[in-house]
Amino acid sequence: MTLNERISKIIEYSGLTSSEFADEVEVQRSSVSHITSGRNKPSLDFLVKVKEKFPEIQWDWLINGDGDMRTSQEKEDDTAEKKPI
Repeated sequence: MTLNERISKIIEYSGLTSSEFADEVEVQRSSVSHITSGRNKPSLDFLVKVKEKFPEIQWDWLINGDGDMRTSQEKEDDTAEKKPI
């Protein structure tokens, strides 16, 4: 999975549209469009802004595609929320 594809996956994970995602991470909407289309690669500044808004995203996964997208703690929290009482 390319870095651009990982950004698309984070947008999907966020549940936001591309425009809403751009507003949320405080970047231009065209930047997100160019990144998700593969035209441009995200800048370090862009990646830092994504990580600040989504701290559960693993750096290793974001940068290199290694490991899981989210921290183990976040996944455990999701599982606990989905279990019936």
